[in-house]
Amino acid sequence: MNRRRPDAFTLIELLVVIAIIAVLIGLLLPAVQKVREAAARMKCSNNLKQIGLALHNYHDTNSRLPTGVPAGFYASQGFNAAAPATYDRSCWLRFALPYFEQTALSSQYEAFMLAPTTYTCYAPFSTAVVPVLLCPSDPNGPKTNPTPGNSGNTQGFHTNYVGLNGNGYATVRAGPGSATPNLGDAPLKGLFFGKSNVRITDITDGTSNTLMASELLVVPDQASNKYDARGRMHNGVHGMTFTTIYPPNSTVGDNVGRSDFCVNSVPKAPCGTQSQDNTYVLARSNHSGGVNAVLADGSVRFVPDAIAPNTWSALGTRADGDLPGDY
Repeated sequence: MNRRRPDAFTLIELLVVIAIIAVLIGLLLPAVQKVREAAARMKCSNNLKQIGLALHNYHDTNSRLPTGVPAGFYASQGFNAAAPATYDRSCWLRFALPYFEQTALSSQYEAFMLAPTTYTCYAPFSTAVVPVLLCPSDPNGPKTNPTPGNSGNTQGFHTNYVGLNGNGYATVRAGPGSATPNLGDAPLKGLFFGKSNVRITDITDGTSNTLMASELLVVPDQASNKYDARGRMHNGVHGMTFTTIYPPNSTVGDNVGRSDFCVNSVPKAPCGTQSQDNTYVLARSNHSGGVNAVLADGSVRFVPDAIAPNTWSALGTRADGDLPGDY
């Protein structure tokens, strides 16, 4: 006599199916994450490509690259009625805006700078998010203002991309009345620094051997008057240029010059000892194994964290004759 097979799964069959599904999910998740990160890294690379092209177009129009920090490397600047430029806390990205389809924002910026009444980081346009200046791998972007619980922190939009100032330290000065007023404007070896005026012809090491810009990680502010300065586009003295003094994603903490301007809450973006002497910000990203960077010739490279320190250092100079090796 034929017996009819039950229509339902037995408990053992159900458990086997669940186990197989769990194994498949376990195998697929890392692959999905890798694909997602590869897409984010490609998007980040494309952003840097657009920035590089914008800077070259700016150079074609103005016969020089934008100044890194037009008001110079100040630690703090009180407004001086006789010198309203002290309200200018912009950086090199301000001048590149029209060249990556941000003409409206650029027009607002330049109209404001004709007769500034407050610092650029307090201007109405300062909170505008510029998508091309964000890396999708950074979970803390976009970062604008204010800090939760502190409406007084109006530092504006923060970007994930910084320009090269050299392969050493920078030194900020106390302000227009400093005993060493020129210290913060000393020429550095990169392309963007206090009152810089670099031309492509100044890059005698070769544009394919010199960095132009790379990445950093933005860090959330704290409510208790602690505002991380890294990536502040509209108050760019402390955190809108980077150095190759240490390799990418170094465990050495950044020194932005003031303890209340560095928040030590993101493991890959640590803070070091803060001093106005010998300040530096390093290239950092959430990409696995390195950072994206655009060279002065406009090409984009993925630079591994394991790059030889002397090679990375050589990429940070425009005219030292220290050509980098392979990387």
